[in-house]
Amino acid sequence: MRIKLKGEQRQAVLCLCVLFIILFLLCRLFPLVGDDWYREALGAGIHSPLDLIRETAYRWSTTNSRIFANILAFSAGSRPLLRELYQASFTLALIALLGKVTGIGGPRGLMLWTAAVLALPLPIFAQIHSWAAGFFVFVPPTVLALGCIGIVLPVIDGDELRETRPRWAALLAMGFLQELGAEHSALFGICAAFGLLIWYRLERKKWSPSLGLMLTGSLLGAALLFASPSYRLIGSGGTDYYKTGLTGGLAGLFQSAMRNLPAIARYFILDCPVLYLSLTALTLLLGLRLRGRLNLVLKLVLAAGCPALAFLPAHRITAALIWGLALFAALYLWLPDRQSRARTLFFLTGAVIAAAPLLVVNPIGPRCLLMSYVFMLAAAGSILKALKPEGLPKPVAWLVPAALSIAVLAVCFCVFIPIHRTELRRSEILSGAVASGAEKVTVPAYDNSRWLWDADSAFKLGQYYYHREPGDIEIIFGKDFQNS
Repeated sequence: MRIKLKGEQRQAVLCLCVLFIILFLLCRLFPLVGDDWYREALGAGIHSPLDLIRETAYRWSTTNSRIFANILAFSAGSRPLLRELYQASFTLALIALLGKVTGIGGPRGLMLWTAAVLALPLPIFAQIHSWAAGFFVFVPPTVLALGCIGIVLPVIDGDELRETRPRWAALLAMGFLQELGAEHSALFGICAAFGLLIWYRLERKKWSPSLGLMLTGSLLGAALLFASPSYRLIGSGGTDYYKTGLTGGLAGLFQSAMRNLPAIARYFILDCPVLYLSLTALTLLLGLRLRGRLNLVLKLVLAAGCPALAFLPAHRITAALIWGLALFAALYLWLPDRQSRARTLFFLTGAVIAAAPLLVVNPIGPRCLLMSYVFMLAAAGSILKALKPEGLPKPVAWLVPAALSIAVLAVCFCVFIPIHRTELRRSEILSGAVASGAEKVTVPAYDNSRWLWDADSAFKLGQYYYHREPGDIEIIFGKDFQNS
């Protein structure tokens, strides 16, 4: 059967194909950093699906319960083409799903979301896009969460949800797989499925099999994730890497939360000026024509909140709390219809819920806030949709997203092409050192290392390049590339 596509649909398909090629080429430039080298060595010993299953099961039973993330990471180890296909595909899916859940789709929406997904704050970018291990743990669960939300959008919009067998199967499978990545995203999946199920029951006066299966998949996946023996060790006092405040009771949880709150606030919103400036600007545009004392107060708080977030370091968390409450109130009052209000507030609330479990875990890093950041992007997109951008003149409607995407992609390629050249030079030097039996070797350090996570680690590189056992080659980073 031949499928006929309309003009904009053809343009969107063409745009997706072009974007995939561009993203694939960009992913080819990302170097292996940090413990990617460990997985590179591990992947070299996996020769069949059975080997992959055994290795993943062994990790689950000892130290690492993230089954889906491990399947992706282990299978991609020592297989650069597969790794790059994974990264390009999940990144493109994230872009397309942001267009789906916000209603800003088509080629212009794809260009806009390409810029948004790649223009992450540098600490998040370095631990997500250019670090394969971080990518596989945090991006696929975010994609699956957005996929589930996209399927059940009618529930958020207040409409009837069609019950079909393909929808049941998709929600069960996606809900299950979403749980097998990062722990806080797993907890969000359960909260979202349960909340939507109850909301639909209250609003439509009936139960939804689709939402019930989404919740079932989430619970089954979470049960498999948290059944790993690794959590017994973490819960009973912690490991060298992860600890929780659970062992100290309520006092321990409170202390952990107070200790983590500044870091979460910083990674979540305070160090993301493009995000909070965009949210503030879009919200103020919504209330531009509204009068009244309350609306005036909200406008003043929002307008004053941005400078406070940027220039009051001693009081930024307080300023962020006041700004956030004003933002919620303004959006609730100013968004023009039920659909835009429900979607925007759902994503803002989801961003907070996804970040909440991080209060009781140590350590945390910028990568942990990816899901929250993406949900904030979705909220901003929902506000933009309510402003009816399709009413703009066509040249403007095309020029702005095209210029943003081209600018962001150009910056990425300009940064990572030299990094890729340095990686090739490193590999050549290290391979030569292994072949010649050298015990000491100097390799070039990366320029623009802020874009990379744990890039110049002799220990991590030594897990892949060695003679008899890992670490028996001394690796030095500098400008003299001569082997000794």
